[in-house]
Amino acid sequence: MRPGRALIWALLAGLLTGCAWGAPARSTTWLRPLQPFEGPAGADIIQMEVVLLERPIGDSYINHELWRMADEQVVPLERKAALEENGFRVGQIGGLTPVGLQNLLTSERSCVNPRRHYIHAGSPRLLAFGPLAPLCQFQMQIDGQATHVSLQQAVCSVSVLPTLADKGLLRLQFTPQVEYGETKFEPQPSEDNSSLILQQKRPSKSFPALSWEVTLGPNQYIIVGARDNQANTLGGQCFIRRDESAPVQRLLVIRAWAAATGSAADVSCWAEDEEPGPLRTSPLALQASWRTARGASR
Repeated sequence: MRPGRALIWALLAGLLTGCAWGAPARSTTWLRPLQPFEGPAGADIIQMEVVLLERPIGDSYINHELWRMADEQVVPLERKAALEENGFRVGQIGGLTPVGLQNLLTSERSCVNPRRHYIHAGSPRLLAFGPLAPLCQFQMQIDGQATHVSLQQAVCSVSVLPTLADKGLLRLQFTPQVEYGETKFEPQPSEDNSSLILQQKRPSKSFPALSWEVTLGPNQYIIVGARDNQANTLGGQCFIRRDESAPVQRLLVIRAWAAATGSAADVSCWAEDEEPGPLRTSPLALQASWRTARGASR
């Protein structure tokens, strides 16, 4: 049994919670029962593994050392400049996993709410960067024009659209998005269009001008973060949270591949507990898990 899987079973069996840097234990209520995978079949199924790493704001490794091993030219120069101006950093890491990154991925203290998604190519998946923020304010810089944005009760997210590319590669398109305001229940067609069901919906703002695209191989990671001195940007609001009871800086780590090609080596804390399904139009359930998972300060 893999060490990560054994740890999860031990936590569940003992009704224990994860460690949190010497603070009261973190709840594991976001963990679903591990079951045999019975997801969709087909040549277009993509396996995408997602985790947020949490470190103290200004942490040297996720702000400097890791980026020295990443290829930040994976995004075209013009789009890279727009992303940096708005606080985002994007890099690609291939080959052997850096020791420091592997240590964070296998750490219960740093590896937050890992998820393994099985989705059809061409199906977007909305990924939340953290819990709800009472107030999200930032300066947008688009084509030399600055715009102030202020949103209450906001959740910063990114929509990831994976598609198949040649030679076993994947193409991932990222589009930042912020949900905000009050939750409303709206009728939506069921998956088979046989009835209407009520779903939780909130207003949202998408930022297609800051979309970017990368090509990813089975043994490569995409890392997305922000510079610790750009808190007034959209990227800063996504990843640097000074408003939480335990201020943290987060880093998004993703690896993905076509399921038919087999998986990469398991070096992380990802758990096979993500049931396949359509795009989550709201990360409300994840907000609840953040509130319990973060718990106390680190």
